[in-house]
Amino acid sequence: MTRPELTYEEFCELNFEFRWRMNGDWGVETIYVNGECGIWKYVQIKRKVPGDIYSGWKDGVVSYFIDGDEREFASVADLYVAYMEKVCKAKA
Repeated sequence: MTRPELTYEEFCELNFEFRWRMNGDWGVETIYVNGECGIWKYVQIKRKVPGDIYSGWKDGVVSYFIDGDEREFASVADLYVAYMEKVCKAKA
């Protein structure tokens, strides 16, 4: 699979497609994918009080993944560096 070389600005504007969601007493997990670039975005939001649907939500935690890479990325900037390493076949 050939991935496109992108500027950071283009990379930040990539669209993600909804793929999966799971709700529970504890909170919700959602996965979004950009198939062209092989990027996964995982969002987890926990309830303030597990089991209490009226308690509200804590801040969400976002993680990013690249197909064929075992690392987990906490920011778009780190994800971009890893993505460009794969595209350009170089190490940062």
